[in-house]
Amino acid sequence: MRRTTLLLLTLLLVGLGFEGLAQVTTSSMSGVVKNDKGEALVGATITLKHIPTGASFNVSTRNGGVFDINNIPPGGPYSVKVSYIGFSDYTKEDINIPLGERYDLQTTLLPSNSELQVVTVTAARRGATEKTGASTNISNRLIQNLPNVTRSLANLTRITPQSNGNSFAGMNNRYNNLTIDGSLFNNNFGRGGDGMIPGGAVSAISIDAIDQVQVNIAPFDVRQAGFVGSGINAVTRRGTNNMYATVYGFYRNQEFTGKKVLDRKVDNPKRSNKTFGASVGGPIIKDKLFFFVNYEMENRTQPGQTFVSKKSADDKNPNATSVLESDLKLVSDYLVNNFKFNPGKYEGYDFDTDNKKLLARLDWNISSRHRLTLRYTQSETNDDDQVNAASTTGLTADRINNSRRGGKTGGMAFNSSNFKNNVKVWSGVAELNSNFSNTFSNQLIASYTDNELERVPNSNMPFVDIMNKSDKTQVYISFGTDLFSYKNSISDKALNIADNLTINLGRHTLTAGVSYEYMKFANSFTGAGGPAYYRYSSVDAFIAGDDPIHFAVAFDPNNRLGIKVPEAKFAQLGVYLQDAWTVSNKFKLTYGVRLDKPFYPYDPPKNPALEARSFKDVDGNIEHFDVSKWPKSRILVSPRVGFVYDVDGDKKTIVRGGTGLFTGRIPFIWMVNQVGDNGIVRALFQTKTPAGYDYNADRTTYIPANPDPVGTSILSGSSFSAIDKNFKMPQVWRTNLAVDRKFGGNYTFTLEALYTKFINNPFFRNANLADQSGVINGIDKRPYYNNPVNNSANLNTDINQMAVLDNTNKGYSLALTAGVQKSFSNNWEAGIAYTYTLAQEVSIGSSDQSGSGWTTNNIARNPNIPELGQSNFSVPHRIVANGSYRVEYGSQKKLATTIGLFYSAAPQERYSFRYSSNINGDGASNDILYIPKDASEIKFVEGFKNSNGNTYSAAQQSEAFFKFIESDKYLRKHKGQTMEKYGALLPWFHSLDMRILQDFRFKTGEKKHTIQFSIDVINLLNLVNKDWGYRYQYTFGTFQDMGIVGIASSSNNTGKLVYSQANPLFTFDPEAPKKAYQPAYNTGSTWGIQLGLRYIFN
Repeated sequence: MRRTTLLLLTLLLVGLGFEGLAQVTTSSMSGVVKNDKGEALVGATITLKHIPTGASFNVSTRNGGVFDINNIPPGGPYSVKVSYIGFSDYTKEDINIPLGERYDLQTTLLPSNSELQVVTVTAARRGATEKTGASTNISNRLIQNLPNVTRSLANLTRITPQSNGNSFAGMNNRYNNLTIDGSLFNNNFGRGGDGMIPGGAVSAISIDAIDQVQVNIAPFDVRQAGFVGSGINAVTRRGTNNMYATVYGFYRNQEFTGKKVLDRKVDNPKRSNKTFGASVGGPIIKDKLFFFVNYEMENRTQPGQTFVSKKSADDKNPNATSVLESDLKLVSDYLVNNFKFNPGKYEGYDFDTDNKKLLARLDWNISSRHRLTLRYTQSETNDDDQVNAASTTGLTADRINNSRRGGKTGGMAFNSSNFKNNVKVWSGVAELNSNFSNTFSNQLIASYTDNELERVPNSNMPFVDIMNKSDKTQVYISFGTDLFSYKNSISDKALNIADNLTINLGRHTLTAGVSYEYMKFANSFTGAGGPAYYRYSSVDAFIAGDDPIHFAVAFDPNNRLGIKVPEAKFAQLGVYLQDAWTVSNKFKLTYGVRLDKPFYPYDPPKNPALEARSFKDVDGNIEHFDVSKWPKSRILVSPRVGFVYDVDGDKKTIVRGGTGLFTGRIPFIWMVNQVGDNGIVRALFQTKTPAGYDYNADRTTYIPANPDPVGTSILSGSSFSAIDKNFKMPQVWRTNLAVDRKFGGNYTFTLEALYTKFINNPFFRNANLADQSGVINGIDKRPYYNNPVNNSANLNTDINQMAVLDNTNKGYSLALTAGVQKSFSNNWEAGIAYTYTLAQEVSIGSSDQSGSGWTTNNIARNPNIPELGQSNFSVPHRIVANGSYRVEYGSQKKLATTIGLFYSAAPQERYSFRYSSNINGDGASNDILYIPKDASEIKFVEGFKNSNGNTYSAAQQSEAFFKFIESDKYLRKHKGQTMEKYGALLPWFHSLDMRILQDFRFKTGEKKHTIQFSIDVINLLNLVNKDWGYRYQYTFGTFQDMGIVGIASSSNNTGKLVYSQANPLFTFDPEAPKKAYQPAYNTGSTWGIQLGLRYIFN
């Protein structure tokens, strides 16, 4: 069966070529030509001309008077001419066709002797672009006019009503698919960048090089795949017959930033952002060969640490952390005197970002039937970055519950713990579009992208966490090589070959093809123990040379002093067949099916010792893991159907929609984890009782001298990662229904419903978790896992975790949108939309490490069967509006002013409350909070000692805790319940950004010149009023998961009492913040201005 399947796929591949995933680079036109009696005209000639390049497309109508022109350049303007012997010609000018959309032209020709030529005007009004599912098109005009201080793609896609940051319809932003000129341009590996585009802190392609963008959430065309969030397709600018050139620069610094939030002055340290670039495009051979080139460089300087140390115990600075400056100086002096190591500054230092990028493009109109495009881009970024916030080496019972990066309750790290991201991206694409005849057209694309990332640490010393002396889950001071930066580099290569064969048969347009993509990954990541890791109980313990309380070091079992690079490869074939049927002039139906089959063309090394161990699946059945094998390669079937119904036949009322399956991809770091965490490529030695492990600057000091031969034994304390043998790529069933109603003045009112149900939803489980050993005494009756016999929650007590990537069918989202769009006319355009979103998810999926994917997922019951909760990628309400207006004035209209606005309003984000420690004995501090209805449902320990050394009774803690509950809207309303994951919402955040362009135009001969000044303003509301436009920040650390209730330990209470299953004793610090959040008194809440200057020649 397998051989038969492969043979059929191979034959289709050879016979039909390749069709890429979610590749949208062109537009199209279709329509029907009739005479004045309503009869179809067969053989009428349609001539479509692309005015900027002179490209011409000629077809004839088929049976039914139907015609199609496929694979034409998006945008325009176009002119169209329809002619037939004995009838007057019909012409229409100034047609613009957005990227990925089809322009429908319903034309009635009159006899050549008719005087009623006005009919052609009516026919012209019946031409309109069509879409089926939820999508947003962003024209070049909007790209130029909308405010975009960061010059990022995300600042364009945010106008999508169903978006929230880089998330769409409540889906994980890592499940999007981005193409640029048809080439896969994702952050495929899943690390470095913004979760959507490679290039690190700066986009690898300049916004000045982007011509149009389309955001597709529910395209029911089976050619589009590779996502369960959104398919984002962008095309770059092309040269035309008109020579064009521009030179530009943008600048902002701290003087262009607001200094007040409410009545408080905020710290505004030195910063700057400088961008310089140039573009040029034009004809090499008129009407034949065109070029476009863009080059841009950017430099940013910003504070590396915005928080400060406490200058005294009673320091009231709102940006002060929990760390005393005297302790930081004490540690620094100790390192300098004893190890000749200066750990660097702890505050007041800068981070730099430098980026250079180039894009070059050629477009060749080979003939009226064939067009070739070649595009190359490269980018190089060097970016300073902060130390990891809170992750550890997998000693999950001792999870860090605050942040090394600062915050009101956070710790501080010296600059030696930071690192630099060096990112290089190369991408090339070739595209050939062919219209062979009225019947056949073809699109061929080949692309290759190489994304290389290297993390360079600021020091080569082992990493040290010094904990708060009163709370061992709270980090206090950190220094040394960042845990995740030691010899950490990523290679992410993607090859994509594509062909799209379209066959026009009467009222049917058939599309058939095969997709193929190949990816290769390598990651020299050594794990969190790469630099060696020490944890100390307090500053005094470190200075005194006491034993650490934890130690870990990662190494290559085959070469104890070396590092081996884990690799993985992924390939996927997709076969599809589709029919777009023009049932009538009012109704069009698209139906098809797509088959995707993944392959894993790389065999990882085997670990017989691990394979011999027994673990348990979610149903309690015994399972074993062979880490040398990938999941079964199954075909994923994606049938889809979509429709467009023109109710009255006049394009004024459109009912559209569809339903079908969509298959996406995971961040492939989850796949590489199986290779890196298999105990063969690398091993992690760690101990919670490191007696005699004195701090040593040499990371190799405590690597086992004679590790057992690879695969013959398990190193005690090891953690492993694997993928379930039945794992499938993310897949959803998505349904869309919408009504578009056009009314006078180019307005369109839209009502849209979008429902998504997960079929295969990735999540992580720990197959080494033992069966429940009991329940926690108390009202909540939670399961408890730590077995008192062996003091372990693990099936295999010498294995820390067996993190498994698995699927569930839980999870869904519903997005309801109402909006009004005013298309461009009379020099202005605008749109406003409201979206209600309900998204339920089992796992946030934001972790890179498989083990962290399990330990950071908040739970209340069985941690291997995660409950549904609110998706932290969505908010329930969001309003977006945008618009632009241009006015030309002065002598010969040489002056022009353009104003562009973007407004959004929504709750800022979701958050959860949890316990700050591991209460259910499973080894992970991810237990969601039970909200007691009164003091009888929670027991606080007597004589709690907080981090300031103050002691509080159980009654005092209880009183403070219930006052805190009353201060929070969610907690107050849900007393007596277990908190819903991410059920709480921050208050609404209103943002208004503005762009002003001022043009001064003049001519020399026939050439036009423009000097353009620009002002971009972010958070205009705060500029108008210091009490408006501010954000919120958490008071318990910097995370959406706030650990507010601790557990009794032998060191944090006068009675030395300890939390247990039978006697759950909790702690709450009466000196803790009184509310979960407060206004963010920093420049993230203030206005900012960027100035720009541009010269344009055309």
